[in-house]
Amino acid sequence: MVTNTAVNLVAARSDAERSLGPPAVSPGVYDEHYYRSGCIGSRQWEQSQGSEMSGFYAGCLERARFEPGGAIVDVGTGRGELLAAAIERGARRAIGVDYSPDGVQLASETLAARGIDDRAEVLLADARRLPVEDGTADLVTMLDVVEHLSADELDATLVETLRVLAPNGSLFIHTLPSRTVYDVTYRFQRALVPGRRRRWPADPRNDYERQMHVGEQTLGSLRRALRRAGFDAVDVRPGEWVHADFVPDERARKLYWRLAKRRPTARFGVADIWGRARKADRA
Repeated sequence: MVTNTAVNLVAARSDAERSLGPPAVSPGVYDEHYYRSGCIGSRQWEQSQGSEMSGFYAGCLERARFEPGGAIVDVGTGRGELLAAAIERGARRAIGVDYSPDGVQLASETLAARGIDDRAEVLLADARRLPVEDGTADLVTMLDVVEHLSADELDATLVETLRVLAPNGSLFIHTLPSRTVYDVTYRFQRALVPGRRRRWPADPRNDYERQMHVGEQTLGSLRRALRRAGFDAVDVRPGEWVHADFVPDERARKLYWRLAKRRPTARFGVADIWGRARKADRA
């Protein structure tokens, strides 16, 4: 239980944290309103005040092949649903880390609402300096976190996740949106038809994305980042979600679904990316 523990822990590490430099996106941006309205599963969480959650989180654990009895560290835990799902799946230890004070508070509320606040930890800390011992986790998760980190921050965070993983432990990532959808597919559509350059915005991202999404990935860029950090068995692939609301022409949006249906073109139509990687046992 955990918020006080987290605050004390981070206070003791304040000098070390300052050496990291300020984050690319201020933690204050991720306030209570953001977590209650802007994240996956926010509707279920808000309606139940944390006692119910989206099936996305249990689905991620299934996809990550998380086994009962394992230890998990969730980086960028937000409201903490993944911690709850892990405990309910039989985790022996579940630690969530977030640099947003509001996120930490809401995660604590989630655990309390589900009656498991004595079985998981929530720590207030920067992902570039995880307050977790070496070799702690069988699984580290980063769900919709990568896109909020600059390139340098991602490199530092991935090195940290490798450190806290046990040998043969796994890192599991979900990130949204793929940069390819915006910078390749949309740009091609905009340039293809006369008049679209005038009618369609050059950058289709909304204000929220411009402020927070400082590290959108492609399949290739995420693979390279994982290998650069020292991970083995890197597996990065397109997800299943199609997001085309940003396209001004309703008929033109259909292209994304057509591209998503075929494996060779899926990366041009699918908005999300899944990633898995392993820490090798070099002992």
